[in-house]
Amino acid sequence: MLRWFGAGLILGAALLTRRELLRERRLRQRTRRALAAAFSAMEAEIRALLTPLPALLRRGYGAETEPFFDAIAASLRREGVESAWRGAAETLPLPEEEREALARLGERLNGDEDGVRAALTLAAQGLTASYEEAERLRVQEERLTTALCLSAGLLLAILLI
Repeated sequence: MLRWFGAGLILGAALLTRRELLRERRLRQRTRRALAAAFSAMEAEIRALLTPLPALLRRGYGAETEPFFDAIAASLRREGVESAWRGAAETLPLPEEEREALARLGERLNGDEDGVRAALTLAAQGLTASYEEAERLRVQEERLTTALCLSAGLLLAILLI
């Protein structure tokens, strides 16, 4: 009886692991989409209204991006744009290469209007491309995650029984 209970707990842990992995994936996707939209909105506002960067950072661009822009705005009081942007980018729930690309974006935000707009547009396009690629692979990755978690859980449960 105790072995069956243990096997059930192992299978439950496997299902919870699967759920957490899929939750993290959805969070990455929401973050990509929200940041791409925010960067596009920032670029449009710079083009149309010549709004300065500190004012743009205080604007609300949605719940997914609020911690990112709040961290930058808070850090701007103590340090420059580049280091504030890098620090905030390193906390994003994105893969390492995307976080690094976003961190490098901060280095390009001190230039002229055209350079800042180009950097924001490029970052938005990169995030959109990453989002679309991940969506294209979504079903396959979800099936693989499910198969791996359940296979591992079943194997451990069988070994326990």
